[in-house]
Amino acid sequence: MDAHETAEVHHSPSSWQQPCPQPASAERTTLVEDIAERVLALSPGRLLIGIDGFTAAGKTSFGHELAQRVTKSGRPALRATLDDFKNPWKDRHLYDRESGEGYYRNAYAYETAKHLLLDPTRSPEATSCALCSIDPLTQEDHAAQTTPLAEVDPLPRMDAVVDNRDFARPKLLTS
Repeated sequence: MDAHETAEVHHSPSSWQQPCPQPASAERTTLVEDIAERVLALSPGRLLIGIDGFTAAGKTSFGHELAQRVTKSGRPALRATLDDFKNPWKDRHLYDRESGEGYYRNAYAYETAKHLLLDPTRSPEATSCALCSIDPLTQEDHAAQTTPLAEVDPLPRMDAVVDNRDFARPKLLTS
């Protein structure tokens, strides 16, 4: 990557945070750098990067590493996880969260994630987005706590790196 001033990674205000890991190995560092190069070559404009994988596979760690590497090119990055867009606990009586099927179908607030995060990051006209709806630990509502897109990225070329294990779900892929 060209030598640029490192831009900022903007993180979710959620209390459900995991620190960016130290490099696990030279091979992993090279892999993250190679993937960042490929991502940056896709477009000079804003990109939405989804990371999918099994529970505990390392999606969050990889997302942090990738966002950090992308910012070294001078492009700011938003860092979010769909775990910050789950339905509130107070509503759990409205649906089955005890079974695997119930959790799979009802735990995430997909429309909220699309409205507050995914759609705004796709739109060059959007002025802000939210990186968290309901804090999964405290249940505090962060939906009104938005990141002003033009202020942090006037071009717009900020990349959004979002991790979750369920990007293939039709609710996220349809508009």
